[in-house]
Amino acid sequence: AQHPAPLNAAPSPQPRSFAVNMVQRITYRRRHAYATKSNRIRKLRTPGGQLSIQYVKKKTKGPQTPSGDHGKIHGVPRLNKQAYSNKHMAKNKKSVSRSYGGVLSGGAVRERIVRAFLVEEQKIVKKVLKLQAAKK
Repeated sequence: AQHPAPLNAAPSPQPRSFAVNMVQRITYRRRHAYATKSNRIRKLRTPGGQLSIQYVKKKTKGPQTPSGDHGKIHGVPRLNKQAYSNKHMAKNKKSVSRSYGGVLSGGAVRERIVRAFLVEEQKIVKKVLKLQAAKK
């Protein structure tokens, strides 16, 4: 049994009406309707306050080192092959300022330098050993 509220008590708050803002739905603009790797979208709000979508292009692998397993060439943007043409990209954007700039990665260049140095060292060691053997 509920007890009646005392006469001097503050009136009970009215039941609140919850005004729920519905989430604005967005739809794909193209015919392909599944969220696959080739159909990625970005949601963005237009200046008019509407929610819209932008299709996001796939990232490519980008330029790779041809030999060895050193992979990507840092400093050169990952774009589709067409964007590397002289029409779309300046020559200085396609390379890096070091020897073998846009061709080999830094790790590959370092490996080549170290290998060349060790080969030269080996030649010197062989020569010294030959001289020592000749003295005896």
